[in-house]
Parts: sequence; structure tokens; C-alpha cells
Amino acid sequence: MATSSHPSLPRQATLPRLSLPPLVRAFATSRWTWAIRGWVTLIMVLIAALATREVLTETTHGDFYIFWSAGVNFWEGKALYSQIGGAEEFLYPPFAPFVFQALAWLPFRWAVGVFTVFNGLAWIGILILSRQILRHYFPSIPLRGAMLFAGLVSWRYIYHNILWVNINELVCLLCLGGILLYLRRHENWALVLLMAATWLKVMPVLLVGVLFFRRPGPVLVKSLAISTFFIGAILLERGIGRGMQDFADFWQITLTPFLAGKVYTDWISFSIPSALFKLLTAHPDVEGVRYYIADWPVSVVRRMSTTLQLLVVGITFWQVWQGRAATQPRPTTWLLVLLSMILVAGVAWEGHHVTLVLTLPMLFVLLTQLGWLRTRLVLVVGTGLVALLISDVTGLTLYNYLQGFSLITVMDIGLFILTLTIAIRSRIGVVTSDV
Repeated sequence: MATSSHPSLPRQATLPRLSLPPLVRAFATSRWTWAIRGWVTLIMVLIAALATREVLTETTHGDFYIFWSAGVNFWEGKALYSQIGGAEEFLYPPFAPFVFQALAWLPFRWAVGVFTVFNGLAWIGILILSRQILRHYFPSIPLRGAMLFAGLVSWRYIYHNILWVNINELVCLLCLGGILLYLRRHENWALVLLMAATWLKVMPVLLVGVLFFRRPGPVLVKSLAISTFFIGAILLERGIGRGMQDFADFWQITLTPFLAGKVYTDWISFSIPSALFKLLTAHPDVEGVRYYIADWPVSVVRRMSTTLQLLVVGITFWQVWQGRAATQPRPTTWLLVLLSMILVAGVAWEGHHVTLVLTLPMLFVLLTQLGWLRTRLVLVVGTGLVALLISDVTGLTLYNYLQGFSLITVMDIGLFILTLTIAIRSRIGVVTSDV
């Protein structure tokens, strides 16, 4: 019997296959429709275009130059809390420049481009985390409409972070990641992310408070241990003397003035203190717009502001306390805390509102469940209008008035009241259709 001198072909299962990178493999999978591929491509092109623009236009007078310079100063062992170039003084905790070192390794404009790409991708990450949190609470409810609403309405605040090359999306990723990990019963890792967010921006400590009220002892011990690790890393790199001086400077230059009542009356700050001081105390016109309606004594406005801040925090943690024995925090608990982080801060820029990516779709779903369809319509139309009322749409004059008279603050207060109403009505079982 004749035999071939050629080696037999390998079976199909053993044929070598080209190994594709994970991102390319995901893009090529049959689970991705051509519509999804098209959207992903469009988003990538948009992010690349925005990054290119920021690289060409970002100056030393912007926020990002502060972050980048703080990272350079940290790396080089220089003082952190001083005037930086043509920008404002650095006001973040020492852990922030410890993180910013990653940017300092790059030339300034390269760092701008890299971080702009990060901010563009972070928007997608924030949407994904928000959807996963929603899916945790509502495993069988369609979420497409709620997430589409969130994506469209949040673009104004996301774009603000991309335009100013700011770090609020990074903080939001840490906060939402911490919430999701906690809901999935990974308390330790949740605290790592939430404490990292706290050491970057301070206000996320309110989210840690939710965990603390549910398990005070263990959460306090773990939080202190994580903080000790962060502080130790800073002291190890900076040295004991320089590192301790960093924390002393942060206390003296940043925290002490805010604790003493310092308020930003910048017309694009939207916390309760900023809104009240903008409206009720005299200050120079901005772009020809006078947006204060009275000139009350600063002491009176400060008392009003402090009262409202304490009221917001008190109401929020009253809800946290009432739900402390539940197997997990109610969805409205997270929303109240996220809104409180904006409302009671000494300063809350437009870009801080990236947390609305979770707040708005959560309210959308809760209102749908309760049957409050008219209220849901008001939510969609109201927040949608606020998102649309930018200078390119309204013209500069109307936009300046809307910013000066704190339309966004009014929206935040309305969202807080709506969330509180849902929390109370859900607790007592009062559901009225078409409210």
C-alpha cells in the first residue's frame, strides 16, 4: 500500500490562530453589532480630537497646570502649597500630588493629551459603573432608556471636565467603584477606593460615613489603617520633615479658611454657600452682569448658609441612620449623599456634577417603579433643559445670568428634595400613580 511522503495536515482544532489584543478581540466579537462598533469608533475619534485640541490650547493658567506642577513639585521634593505659575494656588490634600506624579513624568503638553484621553474614556467607565449599580438594585428592569437619559444629560458636565482637563471624573470613578464593590460585599476594597477619593477631594468622606453608620467599629479601624498606609507612602517618599510640613500646610492653607467660613463667590460655583453669597452679598459684575439681588451682612448670609448645610447633612444622615440595619443601603441613600457632597461643599464647580451620571438614571427608574410618570417627565425635561442651556445655545448674556443666578444649584436642591420624597414615600409604602 502506497503512502504519501508529505506530512499529514493538522486537525482544524490544532491550527494556529492569530492572537488578537483583548480590545481588538472585543471589538471583533459577534456580540458587538455594527451600530455599537460605529458608536465606539465615533467616540474614539471624538476623544482623539478633543485631546489634540487640548494639547494645542491648554495654558499655564488652567487647573491642569496646577495638578501637573504639583506632581512635579512632589517628585522634586519642593513645597506644594504655593502660587504656581499663572494659576491659582494648590489646594488639594498631599495625597493628590502623590498621584499626580504619574503626570509629572511627561512633558506638560503630553500630559494634557494623556489625561484628556483618560477623561474621555472615564465617561464610558462612569456610565458602565452606574449601569452596574442600577442592575444590582433592579436586576430585571430594562435600563436602556434610563442610561440613554443619563448619557445625554451628563454630557455638559463631562465636557466641562474634558475642556478644563480636571480630575473630577477620576474621583467619580473611585466613588462609584467603591459603592459597587460595597454592594458586592467587598468592604475592604470598597474602603480603599472611597478613602483614596477622600484623600484626593475630601468630600467623598460622606460616602465613607454610610459604611461607618452600618458597621462603626470595623469601618473606623479599616479607614484609619488605609489612611495610615497613604500617609506612610507620602512620608516615605517626601521624608518625615517635608511630608509633615505638607500636611501642616494643607491644614493651614486649605482647610482652616474653609472651616472658618471661606466661600467661593465665583459665578460658576454652585454649592449652597456659593449660591447664597453670590445672590445676597455685593461683588463686582462679571461680563457686565450684576447677579446679586441684595447686599446683606456677611455674618447673616453665613448663618443662613451654615444652617442650610447642616440641614442637608442632617437629613442625609438621618436617612443613613434609619437604613443602617438593612442588608444593604437603599439606592436613595447613595443619591442623597452624592447630592450632599455638591450642596454643602465650600466650592462646587460645574464639573463636580459628574455624579449625576448615577443620580439621574436611578431617579428615572425609581419614579417609573412608583408610577410617578408626570414627575419623571418633569425630571427629564428639567435636567435636560439645564444641560442644554450652555453659551452656544443661549448666547453669552443669558448664559452669564443663568450661571450667576445659580440655575444648577436650584436643580441640585430640586433633585435632593425629590430623592428625599422618594425615600420617605417608599419607606411608608405610599405609591400614587401619575403624580
